[in-house]
Amino acid sequence: MAPWLEHILLAGCERLVGLRANTPTPEQLARTVIVAHRGERDGQRIIENTLAAFDPVVAAGVGAIEFDIRYTRDDEPVVHHDATLARTFGIDTAIADLSWAELQHQAPAVPHLNTMVARYARRVGLMIELKERGTQTAERRLHAALDNLVPGHDYRFLSLVPALFDAVADTPAAARIVVAKTNWRDIRAWSKHHPCGGIAGPFVFIGQADIDALTANDAFIGSGFLTHRGALMHEIARGVPWIFTNRPLALQGMVDAALEKSSANERQ
Repeated sequence: MAPWLEHILLAGCERLVGLRANTPTPEQLARTVIVAHRGERDGQRIIENTLAAFDPVVAAGVGAIEFDIRYTRDDEPVVHHDATLARTFGIDTAIADLSWAELQHQAPAVPHLNTMVARYARRVGLMIELKERGTQTAERRLHAALDNLVPGHDYRFLSLVPALFDAVADTPAAARIVVAKTNWRDIRAWSKHHPCGGIAGPFVFIGQADIDALTANDAFIGSGFLTHRGALMHEIARGVPWIFTNRPLALQGMVDAALEKSSANERQ
């Protein structure tokens, strides 16, 4: 499905869901983790997957940040979604064709994984999406950057392509989260027969039975991409604790306000 069509589908379904939203319990609100998908950005002044996109959400108390890993020509793990710099920086060059020094010169806002770890680790959960395989050297540097962190707690690996988990096969299964799109059924079936920590996907495809089963097994279940309060509260009330969004500051504010209201009601 084309990205624009997927966006329209999710937006329409989100409005419908919001009309019949349930009210989450205080316990459900308290365990909710807002995941900032590539940070808070506008695509112009603030670019996705940059420190400028992540700093505000971490300061606001968002529970996790999601970012993507690619590798430079000289095997350095860097944070960028696309294979090229064209969409984000207007430079039609592949990251894999640039050395780290060349990348720093052409697009200095692209962070190194080491920078992300030094800046955010243990302050916020790191949701690291694997976009491609690297060389042995590149993947060794990926692991080295995370060596002092606890997999499944301080960080998790995500991937839309389960085969990419081969790069992190030595990490605990709980630290590997498979991601679905419109192929929810296929990816959910894969997750039942392969070692992984759980699954994330578009809220519109996630059935209550899957939420209940994953919760019963203490597995990860994440829902995205939410933008409005009604749908957010509906998903939390369904029992989904991990909420992926492109509007992390707004959704974190909604959760904080709901928690404050809940606490005020208890004090009365």
